[in-house]
Amino acid sequence: METTTLSSKGQLVIPKGVREHAQVSAGARFEVRYLEGEIRLRVVPDKGATTLDHVAGCLAKPNRQRLSDTKTRVIISQRIKASNAP
Repeated sequence: METTTLSSKGQLVIPKGVREHAQVSAGARFEVRYLEGEIRLRVVPDKGATTLDHVAGCLAKPNRQRLSDTKTRVIISQRIKASNAP
C-alpha cells in the first residue's frame, strides 16, 4: 500500500505505480465520494466532444421534415450572428 499527503491547497499526488496500474494520466477526471468513512475516487470516462451529428434530430417533432445538415448549419450560423448583432 502506498501513501500520499494532502497539500495545503487540498491536492493529492496519486503515486506513479497506482496511476500506471489504473491507466490514468494528466488531465484525467475523477468522481470523488465520501462513503462509509472512506474517500473514493473513480475515473470518469472521457466522452469526447459532442457534435451536431450526435444530436441531430433529438428534438424532432412528429411529421416535421428533417433539414439537411447543410441547411441546419446555415440556420444556426444566421441565428448566432443575429444574437450577437448590436
